[in-house]
Amino acid sequence: MDLKKVEALLLPYLNQENLTLYSLELVKEAGALILRVCIDKQGGIDLDALASCNEYLSDALDKIDQDMQEYFLEVSSPGAEKELRSLEEVKLHQGSYIHLEVPNMIYEGTLLDVIEDVIQLRYNAKGRFKTIQIPYSEIKFIRLAVKL
Repeated sequence: MDLKKVEALLLPYLNQENLTLYSLELVKEAGALILRVCIDKQGGIDLDALASCNEYLSDALDKIDQDMQEYFLEVSSPGAEKELRSLEEVKLHQGSYIHLEVPNMIYEGTLLDVIEDVIQLRYNAKGRFKTIQIPYSEIKFIRLAVKL
């Protein structure tokens, strides 16, 4: 299965529905081939959007996959704690609660701002709120977080 063809089939639909493609992969698990499509939407995505995308893609693939081996189609969202994979994605989530890892330290707090490539984070340090600035280049891992 050619993932470029799948992406070409999917992108017009996603654009029309104001959705974005988060990831697309073909994996083999327990002997089964799985086409995993992960989609997202600014502000979050609901089950109806996932179901509609699954139906659209399933129908579109049925028209071109006569010679493809058997596979399962899985359409999902990246979830409430999705990884922020680029500085551009980080900028889209200003005001959000995030989990951030730098060498020797882990922070959870509110992303206040991104100025050039420096992230401003407000976090709770033993009952006192502090604001720190961290260059994006120093971040090992960053994702959205659910505040408990």
